[in-house]
Amino acid sequence: MTMSTQVWLSLGSNIGDKLGYLQFAVEKLAEHPAVEIGRRSSVYQSAPWGVSGQDDYYNAVIELHTELSPWELLRLTQDIERQTGRKREMKWGSRELDIDILIYGEGCIETGDLRIPHPLIKDRLFVLEPLLEAGGDMDIPFKGRLSLVYAACDRSLPVHKIIEAGQW
Repeated sequence: MTMSTQVWLSLGSNIGDKLGYLQFAVEKLAEHPAVEIGRRSSVYQSAPWGVSGQDDYYNAVIELHTELSPWELLRLTQDIERQTGRKREMKWGSRELDIDILIYGEGCIETGDLRIPHPLIKDRLFVLEPLLEAGGDMDIPFKGRLSLVYAACDRSLPVHKIIEAGQW
């Protein structure tokens, strides 16, 4: 029997039915037989990160437990993104749905197609704030205590809670 691994994912959308796309992601992940959805954060609104001139994002994080390998999970998340119409045309460009693997167990992966923990986790308040809310002051593998990473994060792009965790 395969061991189940705790994983944290970041969900984001800034085109169309933003909340609907976040909900779609959770529903599609939950349909997979090797995925069990755990805790989820509230939904936060944030200004675009990396590229300006876009609509604000809706962001959330979810916990899941899975028997999928990191690469199988990556393929699943990219397939769910494609189902919403996502096209990878511009780095940090607008998107119907973005799903990032933030943390996969306690491991570290550095390959051409996958980097875990997510290399930009420490720079993104729109990830750290919902992660702290849903997961508490956990250790981020190879990054340190979440509360310390959160305290050191740039606050120039504010994040606002808009929908409570139990309401979406």
